[in-house]
Amino acid sequence: MAPTLSDISRITSSLLVLMLLMFCMGAINLEAQDLSLAPDEVEALLEVATQLGKKGWNRNMKLCNDTILPPKLEAENKVVCNCSFPGGACRVIAIYLKRQDLDGTLPKAIEKLPHLKHLVLWANYLSGNIPPEWANTKLETLSIGVNRLTGKIPSYLGRITTLSYLNIQDNMFSGTVPPELGGLVNLKNLTLSGNYLTGELPRALTNLTGLKDLRLSSNNFTGRIPDFIQSWKQLDTLEIQAGGFTGPIPLNISVLTTLTDLRISNLLGDGSEFPNLESIAGIKDLLLSNCNLSGNFPIYLTRMAQLKVLDLSFNRLNGYLPTNYDGLRRLKKMYLTRNMFTGTIPEWMYQRDTSSEIDLSYNNFTLEAKCRKTVL
Repeated sequence: MAPTLSDISRITSSLLVLMLLMFCMGAINLEAQDLSLAPDEVEALLEVATQLGKKGWNRNMKLCNDTILPPKLEAENKVVCNCSFPGGACRVIAIYLKRQDLDGTLPKAIEKLPHLKHLVLWANYLSGNIPPEWANTKLETLSIGVNRLTGKIPSYLGRITTLSYLNIQDNMFSGTVPPELGGLVNLKNLTLSGNYLTGELPRALTNLTGLKDLRLSSNNFTGRIPDFIQSWKQLDTLEIQAGGFTGPIPLNISVLTTLTDLRISNLLGDGSEFPNLESIAGIKDLLLSNCNLSGNFPIYLTRMAQLKVLDLSFNRLNGYLPTNYDGLRRLKKMYLTRNMFTGTIPEWMYQRDTSSEIDLSYNNFTLEAKCRKTVL
């Protein structure tokens, strides 16, 4: 007897349901496998946790939290894995443990995670120094700032040539910057601020031609800011505040035309004329406080359309402030405190945006009655 239309319909519906179930079960199984960490990396990750003082990780939990890297190093407690390797096993590519109250040491076992590219251990209580085993890694990001690390910056750090981001700020590193760091030719961000580093910067750093962000503040460096800063023509940010350097600011700083953020302060020595920065037309934040600068207020600053923050406080600048306010009226903050400016305060001061912040105190202005309350 031939099957009826209704029989065919029931059989077709049953097959469709069965196929849908099989697809869903496969998807569930695939999802379970997506974050299945390779056994050798499970052991390595647990060893890393032990050395860091990280509590709570064990073999019975899903140690991979994600397969997508977070933007701008923003994750605080996450392990990111790549699950596209042959065989379906996942491999650790990033560890983010920020502000986790870790009180151990930098883990030697990082070497046992051969696919790890990003390591962020920011703002913990980690002690010791960078293990020599790390020289064998392929790290691209290393952020170990705001800890209790001590000793010299090890020369073998320069062997991690894959590094593009290195931040060791606010630790207790001492001694000189090793010339081997000049081997980090892929480096784009370098932050050494907030340590006890001494001596002069090694000339080998001229090799870091791809640098976009360099921060050296709050150290005990000696000598002048080196002329070889002209090698870093891609710099967007240069920060050397209270670094221990002696002035003057190098004249060839003018070749760093891509700068948008320039901060130099507390230079030692006899001082110099205000540097010519007219070629750095796109600068947004210009802070040259306590640099022993002399001369008149640079008129070209009034033509810098992007300038938002200007701090020239604690220098020896003199003469009159410019009456042209076209550029300066756009400033959000301007500090000219403790210079030797004279004359009356320009009229444009009274026409500025009331939300802006301006400090002209401790100069030699001839004050008019209306500006006593308005400006000072």
